Amino acid sequence: MAASALDHHLNTCTDCARWIDEATRLTRLARLGGTAVPDLSEQILAGAALPARRVLRRRALLRVGLAVVGVVQLLLAVPSLFGSNIGMTMSSHATHEAAAWGTALGIAMLSAAVKPLRAAGVLSVLATFVGVLTLLSIRDLASGAVDLERLATHLAAVVGLILVAAIVRAERALPPAREPGVHTDQQSGKLRGVA
Repeated sequence: MAASALDHHLNTCTDCARWIDEATRLTRLARLGGTAVPDLSEQILAGAALPARRVLRRRALLRVGLAVVGVVQLLLAVPSLFGSNIGMTMSSHATHEAAAWGTALGIAMLSAAVKPLRAAGVLSVLATFVGVLTLLSIRDLASGAVDLERLATHLAAVVGLILVAAIVRAERALPPAREPGVHTDQQSGKLRGVA
């Protein structure tokens, strides 16, 4: 008998359909044994993934915190824009360079707070800046070239780094969202725009 004829018969004959269901159930029981297996899928998924609502709430708080730190970073950069170097003796150019870096970091933090997808791009630059600055600050503190008051001005960058890393982590915990008007081609898997 052809498979299509058999499928047609099983779809139309209730006795045979009942028999195949019972045979399938018995085969499954024979393979798995007679022990009932509890469905643990909900508990497993609850432990594996955070609810999206919780992640979104946490991300919103992180974004507000990052925006505040970005504004603080900009406020710390403003004196250097006008020649003040907050407790350090530096040349005019070094003061301007510090102002440029402080301003760039503040704007990058604000940008990541507004659009969290940008946080991943900010993370590597900010992590490099804070890492190098930490090593140089330890050396400068040990040699007496800098005091703790000046080092305290770098806390905004450190806190910003922590918040940016947390936002990147929160972004990864969210399910991927599709952009409107963009669909995946089922055969090739490539994205294509919709006119």
